Amino acid sequence: MLGVTWLGHQLSGSIASRQSFFQADGSLPWWAVSASILATLVSAVTFVSVPAAVFAPGGDLTYIQVVLGLALGKVAVAWLLARPFYESQGVATAYEYVGARIDRPTGEISMYLGLLLTIINSGVKLLTASLVLDVISGWGLPGCALFVVAISVLWSALAGIKTVIWTDFLLFVLFGLGAVFALVLIALSVEQSLGEALVYLDAQAKLVLFDFSTDVEKRYTIWAGVIGGIALNIAQGSTQGTWQRVRACRSAHDAQKAYGYAALFYVMHLVILALGLGLVVFYGEHSLPEQVQAQLEGSPDRIFPHFIMTEIPLGLSGLFIAAIFAAAISTLDSALAESSDLSVSHIYARFIARARSERHYVQVSRWLMVAWGFVFFGVAMFFSRFAGEGLLDLTFKLPNYVYAAIFGCIVLARFGIGRWPSVLIGAVVSFALVLWLGAQGVAFFYWCPLAGSAMVAVVWLIERSAPEWRGVVGAARS
Repeated sequence: MLGVTWLGHQLSGSIASRQSFFQADGSLPWWAVSASILATLVSAVTFVSVPAAVFAPGGDLTYIQVVLGLALGKVAVAWLLARPFYESQGVATAYEYVGARIDRPTGEISMYLGLLLTIINSGVKLLTASLVLDVISGWGLPGCALFVVAISVLWSALAGIKTVIWTDFLLFVLFGLGAVFALVLIALSVEQSLGEALVYLDAQAKLVLFDFSTDVEKRYTIWAGVIGGIALNIAQGSTQGTWQRVRACRSAHDAQKAYGYAALFYVMHLVILALGLGLVVFYGEHSLPEQVQAQLEGSPDRIFPHFIMTEIPLGLSGLFIAAIFAAAISTLDSALAESSDLSVSHIYARFIARARSERHYVQVSRWLMVAWGFVFFGVAMFFSRFAGEGLLDLTFKLPNYVYAAIFGCIVLARFGIGRWPSVLIGAVVSFALVLWLGAQGVAFFYWCPLAGSAMVAVVWLIERSAPEWRGVVGAARS
């Protein structure tokens, strides 16, 4: 941590303004931004929960369908949003872009939705990191969560998005090495040959890759994974975190390269899936104690941390512990920078302290990172009561209540469709549809594409059939 802190700060350079603090003055290489994109997405949830999902009874490799959808989603963001974001003039946030393309009230609606999404995502991912640290240290969830928040706030506050991206790049290398080393150690610890292990895994149906079922209640099918993954990435791509990384690149072409090549980095998920298979083989030869089996029933995500603490030689285990925290902190520091940026640009500078110096706004941004850190801590503690559901499902399910409306807003903005009254009606329809889909048992990967598309259709129909609403909007602007 000390080494990454020092090196990240050295690479960040000086900070002179909010543009430097939150957009790096367009000075960063695309490959560092690309690694940062995936480091933000490969959280401790991925590092801990994906192997647990494969290891669990009935688990298999069908999560690879979600990985495929997420990778294609990065390509969609590169094509749909990267260049328009980079070339936009006179706007400082992704939601000001929405406001410029539609109208200001719509931009404000999308901004608050984006903040809500960041809070939900950060709470789940902080909870996962805290569960892992609790297995290792026994400090308890609150102490562990505060530790992760403190390191994340430190890195975010040093030089804003510059430190975030450079430390994310270093952390990506760290948790990548940790995953590969863990896989090698498991392979060296089992007695079965590779062929025997594959036969053993196949006998337990662990090697299933694709599910072409059209049952909408099944979570991991090729349709849910690809359609849902692309839609989720477009929705996530409309947030301020994407805006910051796009504007941190040196050109629009570099921004597109950063997101396009991020799709290739998803190979890391394949290594993490292989870790789950390795745990199945290992504990097929070395049975788990009854006490641990009982713990896994209430908290299935503890299997990989248990392996680290009990099976990996002392000293080497530190590398894997560091890798898990690298995954956790690389997600949270990005969320802190994103939330602080929105709070200053959309709330503080507009309603509390107008026309102050850039130095003042940068200082306030740092204090707001501390405040948002405590917000994420509180949300993580609230979500801890749902940990028995499995954090992988939890990390996808909860944000999907918000994703549909965000997806609808960015698609409408990208093509310049709608005004705030119709967008508001469309958002209400999308929320109602999400609740209905959930009540009907439809898998959460379908919520965003179905409800988001419904929102776009509703807005388009209203605008087409009721052009007089434009007069209402004009009066509101006046």
